[in-house]
Amino acid sequence: MSRTATVSRPHAPRIDIAPLDPADHSAYLALLDLTSDQGVPAEVAQVLALAPFRHPFTHGPALCLTARTRRATTPAGAVFAAVPEWAYEHPISQANAALASFLAATSIGIYGLAVAPEHRHLGMARALLAKTETLARSTRYRLASLIHKPELADFYQRLGYTSAHHIVIPTPDGAMALTQPRPMMTAVKPLHPSVRIQTVPGAPGPVVAGLVPGFDLPPTARFRDGRLFT
Repeated sequence: MSRTATVSRPHAPRIDIAPLDPADHSAYLALLDLTSDQGVPAEVAQVLALAPFRHPFTHGPALCLTARTRRATTPAGAVFAAVPEWAYEHPISQANAALASFLAATSIGIYGLAVAPEHRHLGMARALLAKTETLARSTRYRLASLIHKPELADFYQRLGYTSAHHIVIPTPDGAMALTQPRPMMTAVKPLHPSVRIQTVPGAPGPVVAGLVPGFDLPPTARFRDGRLFT
């Protein structure tokens, strides 16, 4: 994995994206404190001391990246990504260990995406998100997901995400519903060509088709009484 990626935008400082360096742990945690609404795990500080489990992770089971303007001494942006909780905590995945293992190996959750207020509108958040997706995609991850406030829906939609209060994922054991208490929303983005976001009549929200192989929904798919009919 390349240690550093450089992003340049017209009339804006150059931005360096890199895996979190131990010297930047305190600044990184301070940045993540800005994203408490996204549900950053409480054990982040402990995770930072772990060796990466496997690519694309950089710290234990997590992908930790920083962003800074060229020649800056401390990071001004941070992202923390890991296996999404729904992959192993949803009742459907809890009842099917093989399904939970598959979802955990093919879905990445972005728990924290933060930029210091004085460095916003420079493209840092966009660059951090793009690098996270690129690393996940290179490891054959199929879906990215995150939780956000409703006022950020337009930002994520411009970057290819679909936001809703209810997201549905068909699986062999039924439809997984990712539901956030209002006003929070879930956003999802396909990272693999076989995964698509569909509108299905009767569904409570957008449907993620094709995440689980064999569950690419036909045009005749319908939801009725909370059940999926194909």
